[in-house]
Amino acid sequence: MKKKLLVMVMAAVMVVATVAGCGSTKDNADKKQGGEPNSKLLGLSVDQQFESRVSETDAIKEEAKKQGYDIEEVVADGDAQTQNSQIETLINKKVAALIVCAVDQNTIETALMKAKNANIPVIAFDRDLPDSEATDTYVGPESITDGKACGEAMAEALANEEGTVKVLELVGALNDQNGIDRSTGWNEGMKKLKNLEVIQMPTDWDSETALEATQNAFQANPDIKGVFCGTDSFIPGVETVLRDLGKDALVGEEGHIFVNGVNGSKDGYDATVSGVADGFLVMDLQTIGETAVKLAGSLIKGEKVDVQISSREFIIPMKMQRLIKIKSGAQNN
Repeated sequence: MKKKLLVMVMAAVMVVATVAGCGSTKDNADKKQGGEPNSKLLGLSVDQQFESRVSETDAIKEEAKKQGYDIEEVVADGDAQTQNSQIETLINKKVAALIVCAVDQNTIETALMKAKNANIPVIAFDRDLPDSEATDTYVGPESITDGKACGEAMAEALANEEGTVKVLELVGALNDQNGIDRSTGWNEGMKKLKNLEVIQMPTDWDSETALEATQNAFQANPDIKGVFCGTDSFIPGVETVLRDLGKDALVGEEGHIFVNGVNGSKDGYDATVSGVADGFLVMDLQTIGETAVKLAGSLIKGEKVDVQISSREFIIPMKMQRLIKIKSGAQNN
């Protein structure tokens, strides 16, 4: 029987949360800068540049320009120690606020504490730092919700499978809050399947590692029925493996293997249009970037920052060609 194609186009839940121990608001009016900061200079510390991250940082730069701020951007190329050194440089330049996406949540705290001690507000974006004592606020996806949405969609699609249902989970990174939370949420969503066996493979967000992990998983478990990608940029690698194994039936065809993922990259978009993937979840990258700058402005002025939660969710049953008509960040990412 032909399966109904579900394409999830979801602007992920946005969370702006103050750090633990500060209550629901953060008042910076009593902060006195060590030396005179450049009130119009924002520091932007980025983990690495890839498709969705560029979309976020472009939004940050656009909003900063609108608000009359200059941006000093540094990119760590995935190296935690480089990022720590770069943050220290931004502190020495007396930026008025620091907007940061961490390479490694376990090692960045020392550098962020130096910013805090210099009375520089710290805004984490895209990747939450829930255990940090240095961050003032966070804006980005609620990744548990994102993962759960993908898990529930897969569980529903595989509900009628008989016997043990084996699925592959390509985990992002175990030292990354997004990777941890997406995995937590996805596994929660998959609990609807009682006869489930999850084959979990870490990837450290690397597409080549994900491809090799997929090859190894299918070699050991040729009866895998579904693949969840911690980021949908893994989907082309999954497609390559399925094609090589002769398991590349498209959505609606007999023998199709369910595939979905999170991010809203062009890879996820193209795979869903072609019928390789069953759906993808799109984060509202534009809003993340814009909100990060607005929060920075409020904190610089000593204003209170309240916990804010906003979301838009679109789960659309559709034929593949209808996806082309959807206006989303995925089209330009």
